[in-house]
Amino acid sequence: MWAEISLTSFSLDGQSILHSVVRDITVQRGAREQLRREKEFSESLLDNSVDGIIAFDAQHRVTAWNQVMEQNTHKTEAEVLGKDIFDLFPRHREGLEGEAVCRVLAGERVTHYNLKLYGRPGHFESYFVPLLNTEAEVEGGLVLIRDVTERVRLAEEATQLKLRQQQEVHSAILTTQEEERKRIAEALHNGVGQLLYATKLNLENRAGGNSSRVSALALLEEAIKATRTISFELTPGILQDFGLKSALEELVKRIPHAGLHVHLYMKGDFDKLPQQLEVSVYRIVQELLNNIIKHAKARETFVHVVHEDGHIFISVEDDGQGFEPAQAKAKHSGIGLTSIRNRVDLLAGTLSIDSRPGRGTIVSIELRVK
Repeated sequence: MWAEISLTSFSLDGQSILHSVVRDITVQRGAREQLRREKEFSESLLDNSVDGIIAFDAQHRVTAWNQVMEQNTHKTEAEVLGKDIFDLFPRHREGLEGEAVCRVLAGERVTHYNLKLYGRPGHFESYFVPLLNTEAEVEGGLVLIRDVTERVRLAEEATQLKLRQQQEVHSAILTTQEEERKRIAEALHNGVGQLLYATKLNLENRAGGNSSRVSALALLEEAIKATRTISFELTPGILQDFGLKSALEELVKRIPHAGLHVHLYMKGDFDKLPQQLEVSVYRIVQELLNNIIKHAKARETFVHVVHEDGHIFISVEDDGQGFEPAQAKAKHSGIGLTSIRNRVDLLAGTLSIDSRPGRGTIVSIELRVK
């Protein structure tokens, strides 16, 4: 219990009298303590906020000013409390801020983005909120000023990263297309072109008689076969008609066993794969086998294609001469993995190479089925 005691002395009939009044002030004391705690709590909220906070009344007089505002404006709370906010910052009277103050006092909420404040570089956002009394009447406003410089910087970095990724994807597509065109050009020049040229020479040499005609027809037959092979490599109709499993089996059959013996193992359901993924898996295996034929000098290779747990796993192992994996990362290494890397990157997959000179090569690829 808290008590207040008042003592009064006076004389009565020549005697000194002491009059005492004791009053219970526990309730008033509790109310004052509650007000003090609420004030300290409010001040703590203001001073520990990462945002700059200003409160003002209907006459634009500042009623609250936290430490962030002190740091950003170099004006102390004692300097600004009770003063007109536009006297403190006259240049804001006719700007967006002045308009926002008027709208807040009319009961609106106002937000401004990407502001330049405090006369220093950076990006800020301001939130203007009306303050209402118990009768729901506007008696002032609250302003929160947030420094979003870091957020804007991160957003700009994300935009630049996305742009770079798009450029890399575009570059990868162009590179893959050029690799395909180069391979087709080589196939036409070294295959069909050479056969047709030999046929031309054979026909020009008519002295050979019937044997010359037979030779020319044989060369033309070889040219037709080469054309069909190139056509199959470009657009394997079997892939569209019978699916990935049949297309890979046909691809393996077309590789001469005298040059390379290929063992194909497939596991899982390949009937309902997205068409783009089917084509990509086919092209990756095709390119890996082409690389082995051209570069590895291998006698035997094992191809595993597995579909499980929402992923396609491709593993191609050969017993060839191998190489240093660091060479394959070079842009113009000649190892022939550039187009494969591009395809895997475009599908957001992973590629790993395990190889050493004289020990063969294992290429492992993982693609997610979307």
